Amino acid sequence: MATNATPSLTEQQIADYHEDGYLIIRNALSTKEADDLRRTVVQQVQREAYPSSLIYPQPAKYIVSGNRLANPGLAAIAEHPTIIGAVESVFGQSAYLTAYVAYLRTPGDKGAGAHCDYKRWRPVGSSMNWVFAIISLTDFDSEYGPFLVSPKSHKLTQVIDPNAHILDITKPDPEELPPFIDPELKAGDLLIVNEHVWHKAPAGTTTEDRCGIFNKYCAVNAPPAAGYYPYSPAALDALSDDGKHLIPICFDKPITTTRLLIECSAGQEARFLLHRDAETDTWELPGGEGWEEEKLVGWDVGSRIGSLQELTQTQLGLEVPWMSYIEDIEDTNGVCRIYGFSDKELDTDALANDNYDWFTKSQLQHHLGENDIICRTVETWHQSGIIRGKGKACYQSRE
Repeated sequence: MATNATPSLTEQQIADYHEDGYLIIRNALSTKEADDLRRTVVQQVQREAYPSSLIYPQPAKYIVSGNRLANPGLAAIAEHPTIIGAVESVFGQSAYLTAYVAYLRTPGDKGAGAHCDYKRWRPVGSSMNWVFAIISLTDFDSEYGPFLVSPKSHKLTQVIDPNAHILDITKPDPEELPPFIDPELKAGDLLIVNEHVWHKAPAGTTTEDRCGIFNKYCAVNAPPAAGYYPYSPAALDALSDDGKHLIPICFDKPITTTRLLIECSAGQEARFLLHRDAETDTWELPGGEGWEEEKLVGWDVGSRIGSLQELTQTQLGLEVPWMSYIEDIEDTNGVCRIYGFSDKELDTDALANDNYDWFTKSQLQHHLGENDIICRTVETWHQSGIIRGKGKACYQSRE
């Protein structure tokens, strides 16, 4: 449940959230808190924002995100007790901060059309259970630009097989969207929004900036399928001791390699594909040096799905349509991001060649030892209670 000493929602508020897909908490921030944070965001935008090509105040949407939360005055909102209490109440468990985002729209910006932010190819949007925590730092009205939501639109998306190891969902039909409504957010209000709720942000008419925090949190048992955004030690240190539990991963090394745990789940006992390195005479997972997804992700770094698909195609001739994040392993050269893929229809005979072979879990433990990284990865992959979704690469964004 919610962490100790944080305000929680009532049972009725939680029920309303699950029914409507959103919940409004008025005056979550005091007037002074909202004003101070707004001024800080403006200062950050004037100093540096994403995209770097923008020069304030030209008409545009400016973004302060990710590890920028380490900058003075920005971290407190990520662990604000009212926000965390609400988020963890709707989850019924602890939360991780998957995205720290401040948006500032200058006058003349065109706003954003109707969309949903569940995205299989982005670290911030590929968890099976996450929420927006939107804090308006100016009024979100017709002058500044409202933030509109489509109540109950999250119900248009359904899990196809709730009993599957890796979950998949149906595609919503935008033609069936319920009418959008205006929550009439004022500066300091908090809006908790389900990941599958459709929303839009029409342009305003004022000569003032529209500013807000649009953080995302996932339940601790629902890791993003594309992998977590990699937070820096400075970002972790910016949080209080109580707030540090919100950071899911933290390292000061780059993600240099990526590997795939390939599972054939046919038969009574699952088998896993390993490659024997001829030089070191050791077994390893398929994969290798990876590259960063760039299109359609912007500041949201961390996914290595596209590169790993390319590596498995080159190494095995295997097209992997999806994969799901398992964990990150640090070594002397950097970080290895590991994903998993499971299929009952794999041609195991065709793949068992060129120093590749299949092993059951017990065989892995016998040959490698229970404490080997690969054996521990298999244990994590099969860990009960973890809700995993299917991650995809950017080029698959319309699938």
